Amino acid sequence: MNKEIAVSADEFKLYGCINCGCEYCFGQGMSGHGCFPVECGECHTRFTILSTGIKESCIGINDYFPVLEAHPRYGILKHKFENPDARPEVGEYFKPRGVGYDLAGFVVSKKAGERIIKLFESILGENIKTWLDYREYEPTWIQVKVQEDDIDIKLLNKLTQDGIITKEKIRQCVKSHKEV
Repeated sequence: MNKEIAVSADEFKLYGCINCGCEYCFGQGMSGHGCFPVECGECHTRFTILSTGIKESCIGINDYFPVLEAHPRYGILKHKFENPDARPEVGEYFKPRGVGYDLAGFVVSKKAGERIIKLFESILGENIKTWLDYREYEPTWIQVKVQEDDIDIKLLNKLTQDGIITKEKIRQCVKSHKEV
């Protein structure tokens, strides 16, 4: 059995994931006393990050407590995480979260979200209220926030339950705007 290793927070900040060097690693739902078990968002390797001065994790993984080691990628700087830019045959992937103040739909990548915004602009013009919610520190939590001022968001929610948004679906939801 491979035992998880632990690296210092300082080395993680420089070199990222112990396997691939990706900067985006997310928590495993627990932390404590300077110990933070994580999983890489890119290669899914699991390891522990230890705060300065901590030599052994206080959180056990399968009865093993990861011990501080030198970062395996020491000297090779980290790289930014980018979601794979997958696309269906027609349109873009779009998983609606339901109608509230707006209609938020999860998208697979920043590029996909930008293409969806362009779809809205191609139908409604450039002065749309719909926007892309992308945060560098949450690169897997990307949403397009469709606004009621632009289209009928309840209808779009219904039409995108299959997980795909298309230009035709957006057109069906246009209320008072004229297509440009």
